[in-house]
Amino acid sequence: MAALLAALGCDGLWPFPDDFKPTGTPFYINPGIEVRSITGSLRHFSPLGQYALDVTAGSRTDSTATDTLPAGLLFTSARNATQHMVMLKDHSVRVLSESVLVIGVFCCNERRLIPGQDDTLQLGPETDNAGLRQLAGLVRNKNVSGSLGMVQRAVWMVTGSTGLNQAYIDSLNALPDEGR
Repeated sequence: MAALLAALGCDGLWPFPDDFKPTGTPFYINPGIEVRSITGSLRHFSPLGQYALDVTAGSRTDSTATDTLPAGLLFTSARNATQHMVMLKDHSVRVLSESVLVIGVFCCNERRLIPGQDDTLQLGPETDNAGLRQLAGLVRNKNVSGSLGMVQRAVWMVTGSTGLNQAYIDSLNALPDEGR
């Protein structure tokens, strides 16, 4: 048991050979917004993701700064043992002085640990993974709040195995539209 715990704590054992690696286009947030930290959140919930990240940000101006974080935006972990995360829904942000933004995300690496409050993530890139882009398109106008586990499984199907099958695509298409 002690060997297993030591192995799980060892960052050098990851990544697994088939582990998802974030690639894509760099994302540049509004220059009026300063992102100070991105950590896993154990105290917040978002209806837009199975898990939540706390993004501490501030405005670099005397007024409110706004931007939209796009579906398909990745949050990358520097630690091999911690999951990379992906947003599947656009998220509008408004920042004045210092704000903690709660961002709904899904895990990309099934065999890694969920980010905790001590884990630090980086903003970006926007994914170039065709399967994640397809999945974001499928749920773009859907209410996922009652099916977060199903959507999380879809992410893992894309990032860790064969991709979405027709039955899963049909299930995602059957989710209720937003506003219902």
